[in-house]
Amino acid sequence: MIALKISNIKIFMEKLLTSEVFDHFQVEEVTIETFNTFSIDGHINKEFFAGSEDETSNNNNRSFSLWSELRPICLSLIKGKRTPISFKFILHADDGTKETVISKSESNLDPFSLTLGVNIKFANNELILTTGTAYNVFTLDKSAEKAWDNYFPSFLESCGIDNQLL
Repeated sequence: MIALKISNIKIFMEKLLTSEVFDHFQVEEVTIETFNTFSIDGHINKEFFAGSEDETSNNNNRSFSLWSELRPICLSLIKGKRTPISFKFILHADDGTKETVISKSESNLDPFSLTLGVNIKFANNELILTTGTAYNVFTLDKSAEKAWDNYFPSFLESCGIDNQLL
């Protein structure tokens, strides 16, 4: 687990809310505090799609909504002249990213045996991103976690987002 401070909040927010940079990430949770506190549980309600044409779509293969699906909602809650009091986004890497990270770690872990996450937290005019890894199986192998901690800052930099390790 590492914590990164984002140098230019405006650029990061532009990339997060108005571009496709994070669209492939899955959303576990969103909390946005403006004139009200808005909370989004990113878990997909499969019952909503039962019996419809969407039942066989990709929604049944995922547990969480994609950022691309929730981004417009979050943008509408955040945009405006006033800065939010705070917000928190909990995102998970998609299967392709997990496979890439695990292959760089030279680990034998199955991508479905772990979750690679990032917490994005804004409060007191400071934006901090924290990586995290959760395992569904017992393992002493922490190479995937180290690979994720190496991958994420370079991912941000490749997107033009300056960050510094805390």
